[in-house]
Amino acid sequence: MPTHGALTWLIPDAYLAAPADDDPVNKNHEAICVLNVTPDDANILLDFYFEDRPPVEGIAVVAPAKRCPHLRLDKPEQIGGFEIPFDVPYGVRLRSDVPIVVQYSRMYASGGRIDSLITTMAYPVE
Repeated sequence: MPTHGALTWLIPDAYLAAPADDDPVNKNHEAICVLNVTPDDANILLDFYFEDRPPVEGIAVVAPAKRCPHLRLDKPEQIGGFEIPFDVPYGVRLRSDVPIVVQYSRMYASGGRIDSLITTMAYPVE
């Protein structure tokens, strides 16, 4: 049976911008999309690395079997209660117990509109 994905993924350039306004729908945010095509839940540990402070490691999240959850990084309840600081560059390592595929997206929004959206595949570690 072929294996899709990798056990470890890196996102070197993450940055959660402070909200531009009070729009509850269109607001600055980041998301990590995890695709788990296996028949088993993916138990994932998130490790956050910063330029000027110690890392925050071992935050547990689950990507259910044969699902594709989107982890909103501006919502602490989706990432183990961890609050990512605004306007601080950081990187993320994801470690999973089953192969997964990881994509990272960042959206800037203001005045009720989306100003820009970037998305990229994370780097798989073999």
